[in-house]
Amino acid sequence: MIKHIFFCKKILEDIIMKIIVFLISLFYLSNAFSKSGPGVEGGIGYADIGAEETAQTIANLSGSTTLVTYDRATWYGRLFYEYEFNRETFLDIGYFMTGSLDATYTLSGASATEGYTMNGLEASMGIKNDGVFFKGGFHQSEVNGKASITIGGTTYAAAASATGPGFLFGAGIEDDQFRYGITYYDSVGGMDDANVWVGYYGIKF
Repeated sequence: MIKHIFFCKKILEDIIMKIIVFLISLFYLSNAFSKSGPGVEGGIGYADIGAEETAQTIANLSGSTTLVTYDRATWYGRLFYEYEFNRETFLDIGYFMTGSLDATYTLSGASATEGYTMNGLEASMGIKNDGVFFKGGFHQSEVNGKASITIGGTTYAAAASATGPGFLFGAGIEDDQFRYGITYYDSVGGMDDANVWVGYYGIKF
C-alpha cells in the first residue's frame, strides 16, 4: 500500500515537473520569436467636455446669455507593456493621461475657467499582420474637474469628477520599434458622453 502511494506520488511529481518545464519552454520560445517589451506613446487627444451644455445650464440659472470658448484638444501620453503571444497576437497593458481641456465662461462681463484632465488604466488584446495592428479592450478611468464655477460672485454647479469603466479600440502601423496610430476611448470616467479620440506616435523599447 505504501509503495503504491509512493509510486502514484512519484508519477504526479513527474507530471507536474513536465508541465512546469513545458510552460517555461513555451514562455522562452514565445519571447524568442516576439518583441515583447515596454513602450511610450505621445500625441493629441480630441474630446467634447460638454462646455456648450454647461454654458446653457449657467444661462438658464442666471437668466443671462453665457458665452463660452473651449479647448477641443490637449496632449496625450501613455506608458505601456506589450506581450506578444506570437507574431500575430498580443496583450497590451497601459496607463494613459492627458493635459487639461479648458473652457472659459463669460457672463455679464465676468469670466471663469474650468479645466478637465483624464487618466486611466487599460488592457486590450490585439492582432497584427504585415506591420498593421488592431486592438480592442477596456479601461478604468477618471475625469478630474471642478465641482463648481464662480462667475461674478455667483457659484454654479459643474460636472466635477467621475470614475468608471469603458471600452476602447484602436489601429495603427508598426515599423520595427516605432509605431503610430489612433485609439478611441468610450465613456472616459464612466460618463456616456465623455468620448476621446487620440492620435499618437510611439516607441517600443
